Amino acid sequence: MLADDPNLERIQRRILGALLALATIFGVAVVGYRIIGRESYGWVDALYMSVIMLTTTGTKEVVPTDTVASQFFTMAILVVGATAAVYTLSMLTAFIVEGDITQGFRRRRMRKAIEAMHGHIIVCGAGQTGSTVLRELVRTARPCVAVESSEAQLAALDPTLAEVPYLLGDCSDDETLLRAGVMRAAGIVICTDDDKTALVTTVLAKQLNSAIRVTARATTEKATARLRQAGADGVVAPAQIGGMRLVSEMVRPTVVGFLDTMLRDTNRNLRIEEVGITAGGALDGATVGSLALHEYGTGLLLLAVQSAAGGYVFDPAAEMRLDGGMQLIVMGDPASVQTLAARAA
Repeated sequence: MLADDPNLERIQRRILGALLALATIFGVAVVGYRIIGRESYGWVDALYMSVIMLTTTGTKEVVPTDTVASQFFTMAILVVGATAAVYTLSMLTAFIVEGDITQGFRRRRMRKAIEAMHGHIIVCGAGQTGSTVLRELVRTARPCVAVESSEAQLAALDPTLAEVPYLLGDCSDDETLLRAGVMRAAGIVICTDDDKTALVTTVLAKQLNSAIRVTARATTEKATARLRQAGADGVVAPAQIGGMRLVSEMVRPTVVGFLDTMLRDTNRNLRIEEVGITAGGALDGATVGSLALHEYGTGLLLLAVQSAAGGYVFDPAAEMRLDGGMQLIVMGDPASVQTLAARAA
């Protein structure tokens, strides 16, 4: 079980401390008035006196305070009790107004949501690149968690990502990765612009979960090589991607326009996805022609098949046999792809 959110624990300790002080003063008042009243007044009378004194209602006194000691006791209870009551009330009000309690419980809900996740994707870094990654994961209905070390960066996140659980911490710290559920995660995307942080995070992620898929951002060719040596399954260099995009805009603008439209179309939300054929599954041994992709949704299109050895067959023939370990490269909306993936598994 992970530890509770430290900020929420701090808030709870302060509130509980104030309430405990108020309860202690109330208990002292009850005992004191019981002693002052002696045999003539019982515990109920003492309790009544304590309530009207601490709440400063000013109604008729039940236990007489006609001695100097009882008067000094009453004055002390009024001053100390009223101060404690006002402090407790003002602190509760401040927490509610400032949103600390709301934020604290929201962090606790997110922590519990992360603990319940399996097969999710951890995104390290919530900057411009990380936000783009998170937005794509949300659009394609994939569970994800954001890890960011800057509160300002988290506060600046796109409102459309408000429901994405996040952790404030250093992704190169194994405790942060464990809190993000790295042991149960399917993948981790490292979007930081620091190659050393990306390298350390890659090594830690692979040590904690050898089966996790790691994709990382690299700023230099040297960093790309080191990340691959450290175990990264995929490395992306923004400078190289940017260069390819620039030349593609020049020599194949129609293709680029098509891909942009596909990625930005919020109505159809088409994507090119991969679906694995599980050995012994419903599609193991089937043929391409028997897939009947139209049954899974509109617009589902088979583009290619990757063999278990890694080779690709583009526009496969209808009689091609599908075996366990193959990957189907399809284009369609997320719901149709998920339906096909469920049958393939």
